[in-house]
Amino acid sequence: MSPHARPFFDHVARVCDGTPYKATETARGFDVELDLADARWHPRLQKDKLHWVFTYHVSMPTRNSYAIIEDTRSIVWFGDVPHTQKTGVRRIEAADEEQTDQGVWHVHDPESVPDLDQFRFDAEEGRTLINSVARLYALQQRGARHEGPGFSVAVGLVVTVSAIATIIGLVVILNLLGTFGTPS
Repeated sequence: MSPHARPFFDHVARVCDGTPYKATETARGFDVELDLADARWHPRLQKDKLHWVFTYHVSMPTRNSYAIIEDTRSIVWFGDVPHTQKTGVRRIEAADEEQTDQGVWHVHDPESVPDLDQFRFDAEEGRTLINSVARLYALQQRGARHEGPGFSVAVGLVVTVSAIATIIGLVVILNLLGTFGTPS
């Protein structure tokens, strides 16, 4: 984790303390997710018939910005214990002007521990937690830029193929219009 991300992570971790959420440091930043290993939350999660959980991978590409990549996993209950399965669903967050601070986390006081009955455990809840703390630090949300080298290669290929297709299309159209007539 970069040094400029440390205060953001520490604040999010403090907000998670005493809630069903946890923040974990990673090489790129930190993750926020439900603490499924803590058995004290299991009865509540089972009561809400929780079938999906979300992991928010947070990075700080610059000192003043952050990015969120959200992974979705399904939950299978064996007795009273939840087990997760990967589903392959990934959402890359970008700035959303329509974001609100609805739900249990409020930008003016994200550290107030909400009543357990207020939690919805939906996809918005984790993002709202992260975004409400980020606003306190005046961080701007950006699209994630660490999708990996495969993403860059794929974008490069799409651009190259599009350029070639455009050139071939122009040559065909100009040839049909007679621009490239036979030499005299």
